[in-house]
Amino acid sequence: MNANELSSKVAVYYEWKQQLIASIGLYQNWLVDNNLNSFDLEQRLEQGKALLEEDQLTIAMVGEYSRGKTELINALLFAGFGQRILPSQAGRTTMCPTEIYFDSKDPQSFLRLLPIETRSNSESIQRLKADESIWHSIPIDIDNPQQIAEVLEQLAATKEIDHQQAADLGFDQRMLDTIPDQANKVVVPVWRHALLNLDNPLLKQGLRFLDT
Repeated sequence: MNANELSSKVAVYYEWKQQLIASIGLYQNWLVDNNLNSFDLEQRLEQGKALLEEDQLTIAMVGEYSRGKTELINALLFAGFGQRILPSQAGRTTMCPTEIYFDSKDPQSFLRLLPIETRSNSESIQRLKADESIWHSIPIDIDNPQQIAEVLEQLAATKEIDHQQAADLGFDQRMLDTIPDQANKVVVPVWRHALLNLDNPLLKQGLRFLDT
Protein backbone atom coordinates (compact mmCIF):
# COMPACT_ATOMS: atom_id res chain seq x y z
CA MET A 1 0.00 0.00 0.00
CA ASN A 2 1.42 3.40 -0.99
CA ALA A 3 0.82 6.74 0.69
CA ASN A 4 -2.07 7.66 -1.62
CA GLU A 5 -3.87 4.37 -0.99
CA LEU A 6 -3.44 4.74 2.77
CA SER A 7 -4.70 8.32 2.65
CA SER A 8 -7.74 7.20 0.63
CA LYS A 9 -8.61 4.44 3.09
CA VAL A 10 -8.20 6.73 6.09
CA ALA A 11 -10.38 9.33 4.35
CA VAL A 12 -13.14 6.72 3.88
CA TYR A 13 -12.94 5.81 7.57
CA TYR A 14 -13.02 9.49 8.57
CA GLU A 15 -16.06 10.12 6.35
CA TRP A 16 -17.84 7.09 7.86
CA LYS A 17 -17.28 8.51 11.36
CA GLN A 18 -18.62 11.92 10.32
CA GLN A 19 -21.72 10.34 8.80
CA LEU A 20 -22.31 8.25 11.93
CA ILE A 21 -21.95 11.35 14.15
CA ALA A 22 -24.46 13.17 11.95
CA SER A 23 -26.86 10.22 12.11
CA ILE A 24 -26.69 10.19 15.90
CA GLY A 25 -27.50 13.91 15.87
CA LEU A 26 -30.54 13.30 13.65
CA TYR A 27 -31.67 10.51 15.97
CA GLN A 28 -31.35 12.85 18.96
CA ASN A 29 -33.55 15.41 17.19
CA TRP A 30 -36.12 12.72 16.35
CA LEU A 31 -36.26 11.62 19.98
CA VAL A 32 -36.89 15.20 21.10
CA ASP A 33 -39.56 15.81 18.43
CA ASN A 34 -41.43 12.68 19.50
CA ASN A 35 -41.07 13.23 23.26
CA LEU A 36 -39.04 10.02 23.59
CA ASN A 37 -35.86 11.57 24.91
CA SER A 38 -34.50 11.13 28.44
CA PHE A 39 -31.50 12.47 30.32
CA ASP A 40 -29.84 9.04 30.51
CA LEU A 41 -30.33 8.33 26.80
CA GLU A 42 -29.11 11.79 25.83
CA GLN A 43 -25.97 11.36 27.93
CA ARG A 44 -25.19 8.00 26.34
CA LEU A 45 -25.64 9.35 22.83
CA GLU A 46 -23.43 12.34 23.58
CA GLN A 47 -20.75 10.03 24.96
CA GLY A 48 -20.95 7.96 21.79
CA LYS A 49 -20.44 11.04 19.63
CA ALA A 50 -17.51 12.17 21.76
CA LEU A 51 -15.82 8.79 21.42
CA LEU A 52 -16.20 8.91 17.65
CA GLU A 53 -14.81 12.44 17.47
CA GLU A 54 -11.78 11.56 19.60
CA ASP A 55 -11.13 8.15 18.03
CA GLN A 56 -7.81 7.69 16.19
CA LEU A 57 -6.35 4.79 14.25
CA THR A 58 -2.95 3.97 15.74
CA ILE A 59 -0.24 2.30 13.67
CA ALA A 60 2.67 1.05 15.79
CA MET A 61 5.96 0.72 13.91
CA VAL A 62 7.68 -2.22 15.61
CA GLY A 63 10.84 -4.08 14.63
CA GLU A 64 14.60 -4.25 15.04
CA TYR A 65 16.51 -1.01 14.68
CA SER A 66 17.73 0.09 11.26
CA ARG A 67 14.92 -1.71 9.42
CA GLY A 68 13.25 1.34 7.86
CA LYS A 69 10.42 2.07 10.31
CA THR A 70 11.20 5.79 10.46
CA GLU A 71 11.86 5.95 6.72
CA LEU A 72 8.35 4.60 6.10
CA ILE A 73 6.84 7.35 8.27
CA ASN A 74 8.95 9.92 6.41
CA ALA A 75 7.54 8.63 3.12
CA LEU A 76 3.94 8.65 4.34
CA LEU A 77 3.89 12.02 6.10
CA PHE A 78 6.71 14.14 4.71
CA ALA A 79 7.21 13.14 1.07
CA GLY A 80 6.14 16.61 -0.06
CA PHE A 81 9.02 18.27 1.79
CA GLY A 82 11.67 16.72 -0.47
CA GLN A 83 13.93 15.80 2.48
CA ARG A 84 14.05 13.59 5.55
CA ILE A 85 12.16 15.17 8.41
CA LEU A 86 12.39 12.48 11.08
CA PRO A 87 16.06 11.58 11.71
CA SER A 88 16.95 8.34 9.96
CA GLN A 89 20.30 6.77 9.28
CA ALA A 90 22.14 3.49 9.83
CA GLY A 91 22.13 2.20 13.40
CA ARG A 92 19.92 3.25 16.28
CA THR A 93 18.27 6.49 15.27
CA THR A 94 14.91 6.90 17.01
CA MET A 95 16.17 6.61 20.59
CA CYS A 96 12.84 7.31 22.29
CA PRO A 97 9.32 6.11 21.37
CA THR A 98 7.54 8.87 19.47
CA GLU A 99 3.80 9.40 19.14
CA ILE A 100 2.92 11.31 15.96
CA TYR A 101 -0.61 12.68 15.76
CA PHE A 102 -2.83 15.76 15.34
CA ASP A 103 -4.73 17.14 18.33
CA SER A 104 -7.69 19.23 17.20
CA LYS A 105 -7.91 20.71 20.72
CA ASP A 106 -4.31 21.93 20.51
CA PRO A 107 -3.69 22.65 16.81
CA GLN A 108 -0.32 24.37 17.29
CA SER A 109 2.36 21.97 16.02
CA PHE A 110 4.99 21.06 18.63
CA LEU A 111 7.45 18.46 19.84
CA ARG A 112 7.11 17.59 23.51
CA LEU A 113 9.92 15.59 25.15
CA LEU A 114 9.99 13.67 28.43
CA PRO A 115 13.41 13.57 30.16
CA ILE A 116 14.97 10.13 30.59
CA GLU A 117 15.36 10.82 34.33
CA THR A 118 11.62 10.23 34.80
CA ARG A 119 12.37 6.51 34.52
CA SER A 120 13.46 6.72 38.16
CA ASN A 121 9.85 6.90 39.34
CA SER A 122 7.07 4.39 38.78
CA GLU A 123 4.52 6.66 37.10
CA SER A 124 3.28 5.58 33.69
CA ILE A 125 3.72 7.63 30.52
CA GLN A 126 -0.04 8.11 30.41
CA ARG A 127 -0.07 9.73 33.85
CA LEU A 128 2.98 11.83 33.10
CA LYS A 129 1.24 13.22 30.01
CA ALA A 130 -1.08 15.11 32.36
CA ASP A 131 1.81 17.10 33.85
CA GLU A 132 3.05 19.45 31.12
CA SER A 133 5.58 21.03 33.49
CA ILE A 134 7.94 18.03 33.29
CA TRP A 135 7.96 17.96 29.47
CA HIS A 136 10.33 20.02 27.33
CA SER A 137 8.19 21.62 24.60
CA ILE A 138 9.48 23.04 21.28
CA PRO A 139 7.10 24.82 18.86
CA ILE A 140 7.22 23.74 15.21
CA ASP A 141 6.76 25.89 12.13
CA ILE A 142 4.91 23.51 9.81
CA ASP A 143 5.82 25.68 6.79
CA ASN A 144 9.55 25.41 7.46
CA PRO A 145 10.86 21.89 6.69
CA GLN A 146 14.41 22.75 7.75
CA GLN A 147 13.25 23.97 11.16
CA ILE A 148 11.13 20.85 11.62
CA ALA A 149 14.07 18.59 10.75
CA GLU A 150 16.37 20.46 13.14
CA VAL A 151 13.86 20.21 16.00
CA LEU A 152 13.27 16.50 15.38
CA GLU A 153 17.00 15.78 15.64
CA GLN A 154 16.24 15.74 19.37
CA LEU A 155 14.66 12.31 18.87
CA ALA A 156 18.12 10.87 18.24
CA ALA A 157 19.84 12.70 21.11
CA THR A 158 21.97 10.61 23.47
CA LYS A 159 24.25 11.17 26.44
CA GLU A 160 26.83 9.24 28.40
CA ILE A 161 26.22 8.12 31.97
CA ASP A 162 27.95 5.64 34.25
CA HIS A 163 26.76 2.09 34.87
CA GLN A 164 25.24 2.85 38.27
CA GLN A 165 23.15 5.69 36.86
CA ALA A 166 21.96 3.41 34.08
CA ALA A 167 21.00 0.75 36.62
CA ASP A 168 19.14 3.33 38.72
CA LEU A 169 17.13 4.28 35.63
CA GLY A 170 16.18 0.64 35.05
CA PHE A 171 18.20 -0.01 31.89
CA ASP A 172 19.35 -3.49 30.90
CA GLN A 173 22.97 -2.54 30.36
CA ARG A 174 23.54 -5.47 28.00
CA MET A 175 21.32 -3.59 25.53
CA LEU A 176 23.25 -0.31 25.75
CA ASP A 177 26.16 0.88 23.62
CA THR A 178 29.42 1.44 25.49
CA ILE A 179 32.20 4.00 25.08
CA PRO A 180 35.35 2.29 23.70
CA ASP A 181 37.83 4.30 25.80
CA GLN A 182 35.59 4.69 28.87
CA ALA A 183 34.67 1.29 30.29
CA ASN A 184 32.52 2.82 33.03
CA LYS A 185 30.28 4.74 30.60
CA VAL A 186 27.25 3.72 28.55
CA VAL A 187 25.10 5.60 26.04
CA VAL A 188 21.43 6.29 26.83
CA PRO A 189 18.74 8.43 25.20
CA VAL A 190 18.33 12.00 26.46
CA TRP A 191 14.55 11.63 26.20
CA ARG A 192 12.26 8.86 27.44
CA HIS A 193 9.22 9.60 25.26
CA ALA A 194 8.17 12.13 22.63
CA LEU A 195 4.85 13.62 21.53
CA LEU A 196 4.84 15.10 18.04
CA ASN A 197 1.68 17.08 17.28
CA LEU A 198 1.59 17.99 13.58
CA ASP A 199 -0.84 19.80 11.34
CA ASN A 200 -0.80 17.14 8.61
CA PRO A 201 -3.71 16.09 6.33
CA LEU A 202 -3.31 12.37 7.03
CA LEU A 203 -3.04 12.88 10.78
CA LYS A 204 -6.00 15.29 10.80
CA GLN A 205 -8.16 12.44 9.44
CA GLY A 206 -7.52 10.48 12.63
CA LEU A 207 -4.35 8.49 11.88
CA ARG A 208 -1.74 8.20 14.63
CA PHE A 209 1.75 6.67 14.45
CA LEU A 210 3.88 5.20 17.22
CA ASP A 211 7.53 5.08 16.12
CA THR A 212 9.50 2.80 18.45
